[in-house]
Amino acid sequence: MLEYKIIYYIIYSVSALIAIWIAMNMDFKKRNYHGVFNYIFFALMFAYILLFGLRSIDIGTDTGMYHYQYTHFEDITFGTDAPVGLLFKFLNNFSENPQLFLFLMSFLFVLVYFYSLNKFTDFNGSNFFLVGFSLTSLFFFETLGINIIRQGVSIAFFVFAISFRYFSPNDKIKWIFLLILSVGFHFTSLIPILMYVLVVRLKKINVKYYYYLYVISALLSGINFSILSFKDYFIGLLFIDERRSSYLIDDFDEYTVGFKPQFVLFNSIFLILFIYFNKIEKNDYYTNLLKYYIFMSAIFFMMFQIPYSDRWGIMSWCVIPLLFAPMFKVDESKISIKATSSILFLIFVFIFFQSR
Repeated sequence: MLEYKIIYYIIYSVSALIAIWIAMNMDFKKRNYHGVFNYIFFALMFAYILLFGLRSIDIGTDTGMYHYQYTHFEDITFGTDAPVGLLFKFLNNFSENPQLFLFLMSFLFVLVYFYSLNKFTDFNGSNFFLVGFSLTSLFFFETLGINIIRQGVSIAFFVFAISFRYFSPNDKIKWIFLLILSVGFHFTSLIPILMYVLVVRLKKINVKYYYYLYVISALLSGINFSILSFKDYFIGLLFIDERRSSYLIDDFDEYTVGFKPQFVLFNSIFLILFIYFNKIEKNDYYTNLLKYYIFMSAIFFMMFQIPYSDRWGIMSWCVIPLLFAPMFKVDESKISIKATSSILFLIFVFIFFQSR
């Protein structure tokens, strides 16, 4: 475990030093570095793939479970996650070693997520290295890489899908295919997909109403009003996924539930930044992303009373790198420190959560 952490910190430290150098040059010399620095980031991506994919069984709280599932897939009923069972069966034809599955999931998570950011920044004009660095600075990046890895791959395909809609809006078949892949790896990704589609369909609703929703949900969560207040209306979920519906009706004494002010503060700090960024971007795509972030944050706050509520938080956090992208464009009009200050802020976020 110690060796794993040392390598993890080395990879991040190297990328942080390069990110600071690029950001300062963007701010003061107005140079938007691509080319060789993109290749350097791809090398760092490969390092993360190896680190996550070749980890031992004691790295990640769910790794042991995945080892068991891979070697006993024939004895497990996967329900709505049937595609994962088929993947286990397919991979077992090549090797009975669970490391094959862990490496494949690591490869898909890192490659798909960063490829989507790369395509997004190509179209958006932001710096890929810095946008990619913003993802690695967030505490859930490692969690998705070594712990809840199926949700990690699922979220990666979801982000790819909404990025794809930005740079190729008319190719609906590929967009739908990416969404299907997202749901195939983790059924719960159907929720952020539906929420994003809803936001896009209701694009005429002014963003200020989403601000109201955000504040109201935070206040309700503060007085312990949550989704559990409506759990009797969700009993129908049992016919879809009994295991996940049990979170609404069972007691999980080993998990801390209740209002989590640290997450409200975390989401709120980023929200304040994104409201400012939205005034810079001034386009429907960014506004829809902002609305989605607010919508999923509100749902997240209403989930504080159930176990694993942080996994709902990931559904909002996953778009933070896309929403941060405006800070990593060259501002030709004046001297600014927006890229440098953003990178320093992200490094602070990384250090803060790693030290907890």
